[in-house]
Amino acid sequence: MKINPDAFAELNNDCIDHFYRDYHVKKWNGFRLIAIDGSEIMLPNRQEAIGKFGQYTTNFMKKTVVLARVSKAYDVLNKLSIDAKLVNRKIGEHTLANQHLEYFGFGDLFLLDRGYPSFDLFRNILATGSHFCARLTVPNWSVAKKLVESGQKEIITEIKPGRELKRKYKKQGITVGPIKCRFVCLELPTGEKQVLITSLLDTEKYSHAIFKGLYHLRWAVEESYKKDKHRLQLENFSGKSVIAIYQDFYANILMGNLTSILSSGLDDEIDKKTRYKYQINITTALAKVKETIALLFTKSNIVKIIEKLIQIFLSNLLPIRPNRSFERKKDKRKRYYKCYLAL
Repeated sequence: MKINPDAFAELNNDCIDHFYRDYHVKKWNGFRLIAIDGSEIMLPNRQEAIGKFGQYTTNFMKKTVVLARVSKAYDVLNKLSIDAKLVNRKIGEHTLANQHLEYFGFGDLFLLDRGYPSFDLFRNILATGSHFCARLTVPNWSVAKKLVESGQKEIITEIKPGRELKRKYKKQGITVGPIKCRFVCLELPTGEKQVLITSLLDTEKYSHAIFKGLYHLRWAVEESYKKDKHRLQLENFSGKSVIAIYQDFYANILMGNLTSILSSGLDDEIDKKTRYKYQINITTALAKVKETIALLFTKSNIVKIIEKLIQIFLSNLLPIRPNRSFERKKDKRKRYYKCYLAL
């Protein structure tokens, strides 16, 4: 109760700054790829948590539960949660996405799912010097609908703020012009057509063919939530107070980032050891980091500890199986899965 949760958040910021300053950073065409995405987590059903986060009845559960909203700005290539927020569910994903932007600027490219595209968010992203690539809900965008119906592969056109947004800007004394965007139509293996909107207008440098692979990289943020909820059992809190909830949340983010940093740069070592494409066993890696994380702050000679961790990472590898896909199940989800052992 005497440990401020902000201590874990500050340690996380230090780790992030250290990584981008001193490590080899993986990029896509010179861009750092940042996926912003949100999720929800169930909290202990106690009065203090109810007062802070509120109670809700969901479609999947026939009882009242305490839920909070989580939002992440996640580096999908380097597997780092650059900024993570745990807030009341009433705070919307767009509000949180705009709050994430303070950590980014020139050289960043945002990957966004269907719930995020809006003139306001795109305007704010471009104001930081960053770029964006987002999936659209086709029926909600007339340009996207016409593109799909026309059979064309892409079109460059301007988008303008809607009526309500114009009123908001006028009230705030903000003058805005249209935003030139590129709409890219992709055909999925199922035959379904998907439309992306992007600020990458150079058709020679960023050809139509690269966007399918680019947007697919966004899936890493979904995997990061699976890691948090099932491998690290984020919803299995060590305490029931609000301070314990925040401690566990930021400690889990810190541990995930430390694991990614310690395992970064091991690709060449892994390639030397195996004929086929392998990756570290993230479940084992997280478990070992959890066992030793306190030693990193209490022992004087941490180099040996880190070297031992890296050796454990390299001796526990899993094959990479590309192009696998599974239909998403939308029935009531379990809180934990037996295939993931508690760390």
